[in-house]
Amino acid sequence: MLARMKLNVHTAQTLATLRDTLLPRLISGQLRLPEAGALVEESIV
Repeated sequence: MLARMKLNVHTAQTLATLRDTLLPRLISGQLRLPEAGALVEESIV
């Protein structure tokens, strides 16, 4: 159970970093949705 908790914390940190990186770019128009999707897929793999 502790290993799963650590994995969940790591996953949450990764997702928060992605959000903090991509959201401002999406809002400003610097990044389009298909491009953002590709970046997310790269970071998950």
